[in-house]
Amino acid sequence: MEYTDDHFNVVAERVERMGRKSELHISGDRNDSDQVIEIVRLTSDGTGVGYLAGKTTFVPGMLPGEKGKVRISEEKKTYQRAEVLELLEHSAERQIPPCSDYHVCGGCDLQHANYAYSLKWKRQWVEDALTRIGGFRDIRVEPVMGMEDPWRYRNKALLHRNEEGRWGYYKEKTKEVVEFEDCLLLSRNTNERIRKLRKTLGNRCPGIKTATLRESNRGKGLLLLEGNTKEKQELEYLVRELKKEEIFSPHICSVSIPQGGEEFEGSGAQYLNEHLDELRFRVSPRAFLQVNAAQTEKLYGLVLDWAQLSGREEVWDLYCGIGTITLMLAKRAGHVIGIEENPYAVEDAAQNAKDNKIANVHFLQGKVEDRIKGISHTPDLVVTDPPRAGMEPLVVQRLLEVKPRRMIYVSCNPATLARDLRLLLANEGENEAGKENYKIEKVQPVDMFPWTAHVETVCLMSKVNK
Repeated sequence: MEYTDDHFNVVAERVERMGRKSELHISGDRNDSDQVIEIVRLTSDGTGVGYLAGKTTFVPGMLPGEKGKVRISEEKKTYQRAEVLELLEHSAERQIPPCSDYHVCGGCDLQHANYAYSLKWKRQWVEDALTRIGGFRDIRVEPVMGMEDPWRYRNKALLHRNEEGRWGYYKEKTKEVVEFEDCLLLSRNTNERIRKLRKTLGNRCPGIKTATLRESNRGKGLLLLEGNTKEKQELEYLVRELKKEEIFSPHICSVSIPQGGEEFEGSGAQYLNEHLDELRFRVSPRAFLQVNAAQTEKLYGLVLDWAQLSGREEVWDLYCGIGTITLMLAKRAGHVIGIEENPYAVEDAAQNAKDNKIANVHFLQGKVEDRIKGISHTPDLVVTDPPRAGMEPLVVQRLLEVKPRRMIYVSCNPATLARDLRLLLANEGENEAGKENYKIEKVQPVDMFPWTAHVETVCLMSKVNK
């Protein structure tokens, strides 16, 4: 039986939702059911795909072109999963994962492939989504903008604490804590802070269950400790002990601890300052900020370049966060409206506009689908940067009603990007001649998360003159 690409992609979506990780597991056991498979491609979560007796088979940790002896671990009607028993032929693109915790930690998906090869597949995943979900056939996707040094790029880490007091990441799809000595995606200073935190906290303040560590692009740190604890004396002791460590001194790293719904004043300023485009941005502990500072400059540089602002335009920035791209646009536009649901982020955004003396911007707090209905005028440009779920249908509908001249869509999920583009570009999701609302001008993926299966994509659209 011959399986089509559409069949494979439907099955791949199911497996993506189950969150399979690209790790290589070699077992020494053998039995008569062992089979040899050749991998032909990767799903968009990095899992290898091959066929056994015509049946789609997903094998984590194998790369295209590799042959291996596998054993079926789970069988469904239309697909099956297998685990590697032995690699018989290795891909030239394979590498030894630099991280010693790669096979147990849930953070990375692609460390077993070289970096350039991972970028090729990320481009392919964007192309596949636009073709399969969007129905687009002639859209050029540019090569992914990668990093010269794709390590130690994350400015944020979320750690969990188990009942034994150990701190680490959650193992994939579990609540099992994986401790690590040195995460290669985090800066050396952040790793050092994690080690000092483990030592200082020990078994104290057992109600503290999560720790978020952030670092600005100028090296200032912020530690947010959260959990159910009201032991003020214990918290005061913890802050005193942390401050004894140079790396947690208030001028280097602030400490913030919520207590009973209120902020327990830890040490240092209770926010970070991030610098972009000669602007300073205040970032509260819970506010969203892109985790890769170097790639963020490239990403926002694309948006500003494609915006082609002359200083007179009306611009909407949807899902605007703390107002980073909003204020960058405001420096170049006539007026900008930013909409954001997170109240902490909106508070930061308003303060950032004031601190940077930018007056031609207005922020609205609330769900984008609710607040966008109350804006009556038509923007020249809309920039939208929604979460992974993409834009709500009401947002798409409103954009088609106001008909901005151009739109720039920044997406962290190729599947929902393709879905929304299909709705924006043509009535009733069709792409027939005469039905188009907008046309795609450019599609540029940016690797914001090296060694993971995630890829950011920027898409420029312009209104079709009918």
